[in-house]
Amino acid sequence: MCYNIRMQRLIRFKSGLKLVHVFNPAVRSVAIGVFVGAGVVSESAEQAGISHFIEHMVFKGTTTRSGFDIVDQTDSIGAQINAYTAKSYTCFHTVSLDSNAEKCADILADLYFHPTFDPEELEKERGVVIEEINESEDTPDDVCLERLLTAFFKGHPLEKPILGSKRTLHSMDSAALKQYHRKLYVPSNTVLSIAGNISFEDAISLAEKYFESRCEGSGDFRVEVPPAELHSVVTRKKKGIEQTHIGFAFPCYPYADSRMIAVQVLSVIFSLEMSSRLVQSVRERLGLCYTIVGYPSSYQNNGVYVIYTATGPAGAEKAIRAIRREIDLLLKDGVTDAELAKGKEQLKTSLVLGQESTASMMRTFGAHAIQTGELYDFDGRIAAIDAVTKEDVLNVAKHIFDFSRVAGSIVAADDSLDVVKLLRA
Repeated sequence: MCYNIRMQRLIRFKSGLKLVHVFNPAVRSVAIGVFVGAGVVSESAEQAGISHFIEHMVFKGTTTRSGFDIVDQTDSIGAQINAYTAKSYTCFHTVSLDSNAEKCADILADLYFHPTFDPEELEKERGVVIEEINESEDTPDDVCLERLLTAFFKGHPLEKPILGSKRTLHSMDSAALKQYHRKLYVPSNTVLSIAGNISFEDAISLAEKYFESRCEGSGDFRVEVPPAELHSVVTRKKKGIEQTHIGFAFPCYPYADSRMIAVQVLSVIFSLEMSSRLVQSVRERLGLCYTIVGYPSSYQNNGVYVIYTATGPAGAEKAIRAIRREIDLLLKDGVTDAELAKGKEQLKTSLVLGQESTASMMRTFGAHAIQTGELYDFDGRIAAIDAVTKEDVLNVAKHIFDFSRVAGSIVAADDSLDVVKLLRA
């Protein structure tokens, strides 16, 4: 069955800039995203957090707009504007009525090409980002998971937190941001993703008028990220809190690996949905926690599968033993026909419903293109999900749940529990 009723294309301009277009005439909105291959994987240790800092700073003013002008002009047309930084890229995006798409493209291009990085604004925004770090440090699950990935990927670019640190932020000035911006905010490291009620011709026109005509140079720039040497360690953090927060990191596949489809089916069945095995066992049957979840994160040449839970101190060992029992059962018996069918339907439904959102399509197609240089194949993804077998799920589970390579993290008032040793027992 073909679920895709939209036209989707990717073209590359002379400068190296890529345009992804997803046409949906059933809506009256247009989402535009500017994806730049700038994230922690492109930062040195001393630059940790600079990609995220730039994401903030471009909204503080350009050569033609003040910070207030940017938000006021966006609000005046009822549009939404925002940005986010991931491990591998940064995205600036808008959603508006189709009639206001050109105005949004103009504003986004201004943010991309002409940020001033004004020193006075930089000092104020440095304080804002430091408060963001403080907020994260006051959030135990953030602390648990951030420390987990830092330990797991130690010595690799992926070990760095997206926000950076207070130390690295204090070392950044306007000149450092401008230098980093000049290096990475180049057309061959950029994808323009446009989705919604806008024709391919009009999307090309906007791309050429506001981006391609202002681009200089050509070529094919891309940050190459090496495979990581993974570390099976335990990281502990003593914190005066009521719950014990526990995380595990297992090796997984890179973003473009075809086996990631089976991993996604696995995660739906095993650890992601309310009906999944981990939720039903640790939360519903044993009543040990409110939150338990497992999910994959994949990058260029690297991947990780995370399991996280928060429980009372008295239930921590029981929760870990229950997680181990469910993994053992999975590796011994695999999944049932009913679980496989349910997992596939849940995953396909999520993809299909996402097509009803122009913002979701913009993000999906843009993120895929900036990470692979290719067009996201929606119908191919649906077909690949349908083709997953029980054996495929079992095989990826055996690869992922390698207890000799697992890392652990604990954040608690009493952080003495060796969570990895207990999981291996």
